[in-house]
Amino acid sequence: MSKILEDHYVGLDISDKTTAVCIVDAVGNIVKEGFTPSEPDDLAKFLDDSGYEFRLIGLEASGIAIWLCRELLARGFQVVCVETYRSSAFLAAQKMKTDKNDARGLAQMMRCGLYRAVHIKSDESQRIKMLVNNRRFLVEQRVDIENQIRGSLKVFGLKVGTVSEKQYDGRVRELIMGDGELEVAILPLLEQRASGVERIKALEQMLATAAKHDPVCRLLMTAPGIGHLTAILFKAVIDDPARFKRSRDVPAQLGLVPRKYASGETDYNGRITKAGDVMLRHHLYRAAATLMQTNARPCALKKWGRNLRNRSSYKNSTVAVARKLSIILHAMWVSGQEFDWSDSPMSHSDELSNTA
Repeated sequence: MSKILEDHYVGLDISDKTTAVCIVDAVGNIVKEGFTPSEPDDLAKFLDDSGYEFRLIGLEASGIAIWLCRELLARGFQVVCVETYRSSAFLAAQKMKTDKNDARGLAQMMRCGLYRAVHIKSDESQRIKMLVNNRRFLVEQRVDIENQIRGSLKVFGLKVGTVSEKQYDGRVRELIMGDGELEVAILPLLEQRASGVERIKALEQMLATAAKHDPVCRLLMTAPGIGHLTAILFKAVIDDPARFKRSRDVPAQLGLVPRKYASGETDYNGRITKAGDVMLRHHLYRAAATLMQTNARPCALKKWGRNLRNRSSYKNSTVAVARKLSIILHAMWVSGQEFDWSDSPMSHSDELSNTA
């Protein structure tokens, strides 16, 4: 079948099992729509069988959408993942929410250019991010188990108290020793915790090894407060430094810039947006807090942060340093230069902050 050489646009509303497809022409008329299984081959067949050439295909960003987008790109289709926040606001104008209507709305967004594309990370970055997320999940599980044990023992007046991670198991066993019922109830939790701790250590070793052998991570770790976990997480989240025109654009992607409200005579900045990757933002905040400690190695960034803390609060100044640190890390990545520990006002840190 010869394809019709006109501009056509496609909206895909994806679920785990089926995908609603809508194809519109250059003026917005629906020329074909239907449903197909949410598999790359089925979607590609549906689009090829339509007989049209497509200028752009859009789908909302989600776990399965990223995979489908990557697969369709490999098959030669012009596909973009659409930012969910903006697409949801556009689709909310519809009177009835159905998969078919959402596909129609996405197709019109593609035609009118009312979308913002989401960066599709590389396979390597996705795998690293998966390891970091799995480690975080196991850490949260360990904390939940410890809190459950503490709460269970407290009922009987048995207090674990403040102990290190290594001392925790022995302390609990000491408290329940000789009480058969408590041993039956608590020992399975201790065994589950011990298993989780071993898995956490294994994942941390994998991440440390990956960071050690990665030149970008080694470069980022020359910055203050940046360990292997923060470095490899920054690399996985940013993925491609070239997608930012300026280093100063990075904090907005990580939710480290203040909200802005300006209407009429009202104009003020609010709290940070907290958009983007929560875990990376948390790690950058901890890195900022570490580098501003009194006994930390002096540098221009520390001096700037300490001066800011004298005029503001601990939290606000730490967030500001985390924001500036994200700019510096991106600029280091682009330039290939290590962090300059100079304590002068015009140090390498300040120069990197102003790079485009």
